[in-house]
Amino acid sequence: YMIINSICVCGAGTMGSGIAQAAAQSGFYTLLYELNPVVLEKSKAGIENNLQSLVDKGKITEEEKEKIQQRIHFTDDIHTCLADVFIEAIVEKLPIKISLFNQLAELNHSECIFCSNTSSLAITAIAAQVKNPERVIGMHFFNPATIMPLVEVIPAIQTSQKTIDTVKHLLIKSKKIIVNFIRN
Repeated sequence: YMIINSICVCGAGTMGSGIAQAAAQSGFYTLLYELNPVVLEKSKAGIENNLQSLVDKGKITEEEKEKIQQRIHFTDDIHTCLADVFIEAIVEKLPIKISLFNQLAELNHSECIFCSNTSSLAITAIAAQVKNPERVIGMHFFNPATIMPLVEVIPAIQTSQKTIDTVKHLLIKSKKIIVNFIRN
């Protein structure tokens, strides 16, 4: 598997924000990319509130909260989206997901992994139209992503074993429970 140092979550709605917070809490340098500045600001405030709530409940220290916040960076500029793993939680439209992954593929190294949080689209259909399709995989989180331990992993027909192993390792490090694993 590949060692993961950075994760970029695309889409700062409820799912994307939760996934980004979970990634930062697991120790990963995390970028949260969102085109809509209002949604991005709402996400930032929401994550800050969630972390403060964890401090108030005694689940993390103030120092841990600050370290987690330092690991999350918010951006509306796709050119700053450089990472080892990308997790998209954007609109459920195949052409838009494919377009996003292809834009990111142009900016990043050929080994980076593209994960889709889709629950309704075929991962194989996404992979079929992305450069180096062996690095495309489904990683479906359940809401709220910060609390729910289950993550469904859905390899495409094209997904390589290295991509599968890297995603498994990433989720285990994040203390998530992997379910499903049926190629689609």
